[in-house]
Formats: sequence, structure tokens, C-alpha cells
Amino acid sequence: MPVQIKKYLSGFSALIFPSLCKGCGTSLGTPQKALCRACESSLPRTYFEKVPKNPVEQVFWGRTRLELATSIFFYRKGELLQSLIHQLKYRGIKSNGTYLGSIAGKVLVKESLQQKFDLLLPVPLHYRKQKKRGYNQSEIICEGINSVTHIPIDKTSVIRTVHSDSQTRRSRYERWENVEGIFRVIHPEHLENKHILLVDDVVTTGSTIEALYIALKKVQNVKVSVLSIGLASG
Repeated sequence: MPVQIKKYLSGFSALIFPSLCKGCGTSLGTPQKALCRACESSLPRTYFEKVPKNPVEQVFWGRTRLELATSIFFYRKGELLQSLIHQLKYRGIKSNGTYLGSIAGKVLVKESLQQKFDLLLPVPLHYRKQKKRGYNQSEIICEGINSVTHIPIDKTSVIRTVHSDSQTRRSRYERWENVEGIFRVIHPEHLENKHILLVDDVVTTGSTIEALYIALKKVQNVKVSVLSIGLASG
């Protein structure tokens, strides 16, 4: 389809089905955005990418040897970010994931961090959960990051071999028991000598990331960093 016709149809569709801010409901100029400028600026930024030994890195101290770790926002119950991620995970609104991923990608570019990473690795879902949901929300976030940074996404080298229940109401120890040994690297040759950026929606206790790190550290000369959209707080 010619570009001009695509633009015309996109504009026509926007007139009939206007994209609305998921924070305040005002009309947006583009369907690629989930929030208006005011609501986006209200999201609680951490700026941890600027802070050595930041609280995300501290989550993993004594448990892993990550190169870098950061979260873009604070994730708090009842706030707008929780609503966006809930819509992404449970209501099929994948555009929230690409939108939040693009924000993360811009952060990486602004700090010249994208140059450090060879691959984006979304935290895998078990195939049963992914089939039920229809997609992996971390993969959708990676697509948003990739749209800005062009870092390749690896969706096939690591699988989740055990289907575990929701982590929401578990203690730190129970979360670790629930995820121990659940990941397996099936294509280590794709990851050798690479610096991998693990991507997830929210870091809470870090138990899932830790289990994935343990699987990855068996790969020759691999480096691992972590980025999440949110860090659970309060």
C-alpha cells in the first residue's frame, strides 16, 4: 500500500476512533502513545541509570554478579503505572508495553547505555501461560526498546521449563522456591561472548531474574545486565 494512502487511512481512523490518554482520558495525537505529556511526566521516574549501587543493583547483591541493573519507574499499588502494566498483562493492551519499552529505550540512548548491549532477552514465560495470554509481556516491552535502540531481541535461546503459579502473594523465600531451576538455555551458542540485557516488567524480590541469571551463567563468557520498567515499592 502506498505511503500516502497509509497516512490518510491512519489519520481517518484517528478521527473516528481517537486515541485517548489512559491516565486522564484526553485525546492524543498519535496511537503510539498511551499517555499525554502531563500524565507521562507524572510517572515516578527513578533515574537509577545515573546512580551506581542503586536500589535495583542492591536487590541482587550477594546473589548475582550483574554488570548493570536499573528500573525506569517506581511501581506502586493503585498508581498509574500499575494500571498500565495490568492492562498489558491481563487485558491484552500490548500497545502499553511498546510504549513503556520506548520510554526505556530513550533512557538507554540518553545515557549512551545501548552501546553496551548485544542482545535484549525478555524473561521467558512458560509456553502454557504464553498460549493462554497470547503473548509474553516482556517481549512486547523489548519490541518498544528495540524500536528506539535497535538492539536485537532474542526470544528463542532460553525457555521456561516449569509452569509456576503467580508470585504476587508469596514471601521472598517462597518466591525463590517457586522459580528455582525453571529456566534452561537451549541455544548457548547464540549467547556466547555476549552482553545480555534481561528485560522484565517489574522487579519485586528479584527471584525470577536470579533464577534466569543462574541458567545464563553456564554460557561461555556471557555478561548479564537487568532492566525493568518498574521497581516494586510501597
